[in-house]
Amino acid sequence: MGYDTYLMVDGDIALMWRKHASFLPRLLFKHDQVVVSPSEHDPPLRDVRYVATVAEVLANLDDAGLGWHATVAAYSQTRIEGTSVGALMGHRMSAGDTERQIDRHVDEFRAMAPEQDLIALGRTLAHQWQDPETPEVLFFKDITYDGELPSPSQVGWEVFGVAARIDGVNEFAALRAAESMCVLYRDAPLLAWPMLVCLLLRHLAPDSEIVLDLSEDAQENGVRTEEEAFTYAADYWASASEGLTAFAQSLGRLFAVLASFDNKLGRDFWFARAAQLLGRLTDLAEAEDEVSTKARGDALEDLAEALLRTEEPELRVVEKNFRTTEEEIDILVTNGLKDPFWIAQSSPLIFIECKNWKDKPGVPELRVFESKIRDRGAICRIGIFISMSGFAGTFLTRLKTFQAEGGIIFAVDGQNLAELVASKTRLTEWLRADGVMKSLGR
Repeated sequence: MGYDTYLMVDGDIALMWRKHASFLPRLLFKHDQVVVSPSEHDPPLRDVRYVATVAEVLANLDDAGLGWHATVAAYSQTRIEGTSVGALMGHRMSAGDTERQIDRHVDEFRAMAPEQDLIALGRTLAHQWQDPETPEVLFFKDITYDGELPSPSQVGWEVFGVAARIDGVNEFAALRAAESMCVLYRDAPLLAWPMLVCLLLRHLAPDSEIVLDLSEDAQENGVRTEEEAFTYAADYWASASEGLTAFAQSLGRLFAVLASFDNKLGRDFWFARAAQLLGRLTDLAEAEDEVSTKARGDALEDLAEALLRTEEPELRVVEKNFRTTEEEIDILVTNGLKDPFWIAQSSPLIFIECKNWKDKPGVPELRVFESKIRDRGAICRIGIFISMSGFAGTFLTRLKTFQAEGGIIFAVDGQNLAELVASKTRLTEWLRADGVMKSLGR
């Protein structure tokens, strides 16, 4: 007898599986979101479902590192122009634009933030999802039953046609996102699948219901009692977790081999990771009253570490939260930079201090950091003080005082970090130019 398991989004089927559900929906739920209830069968069996709201599923994806900020970071590394630029140029030509005007429009399009592409695609998908006269939603109609997507250009043009009829949606951005997501789905479905779900859910009502219905599979396996139902759910959870882990490990081994061929692959990964962590910091700042000081500080240290790891092997993070009996150094870094500027500093180690406070650090905080470097002057003469909120004027003025002792402390604020991540600029490149000017009091 045939039977299905399926994922329901706001009352409509998003994905279906013949017999056993894929392990991918495991990413959307927490284990305690399972719901067991009597079925309508005679003799009675048990329905087994995982149930959550849109808001809860988005939070679960964030907790798993696969939420919105991770989606933006991954997309920014895989975005392709495909036919989107050509479509834009053709549109502007038909509108009578001059060559110079067309070039300007193309330059502006290429400079668009990745978020804008993803928002355009997400709004297009949600528009179809909420339209009762649309029987099939793009992307989802093709991957039902673990199916394959058509060619990227075909998917892209289908999305373009729908997006062009929606007020306020940039159809060229939606086209670019659709083609890029199609390519990514073909190469890495484990990454692209939750990204597509995330794009759709962000534009649906937060209290809409998401249901992974395993009931038919459970009933086929003769699940009759509540105890058997919870055991069945636990078995699915365990097997899905093992499947995800095995697939992720195989990909990890593959990309580790690729990384050994080209160091730039690792650098791109860490810049993508930095973009995700920067988004996480923004979220924490918005929920300031609900987040501990330690959580905010840890998040900033993670971002700093990601930026430092873009410069491996010249810079290496030895330890985070390095403690002695007297003090703590947030991040301890070995300095193997070959540039003459850094060699001239004679600093085998670099100390990094991270403050994610609402208030701006002043002279007292700077003096504490100075003492950590001064006590180890033979091996450390460079410090980097990172503060998301910026610095008091007295802090920046005092930086010159430490230089008189033969060392240098750089001041990096939240805006500086955002610019580094957006431009994929190495931290040491920025320090050697703008950072030095800041330390000199400019």
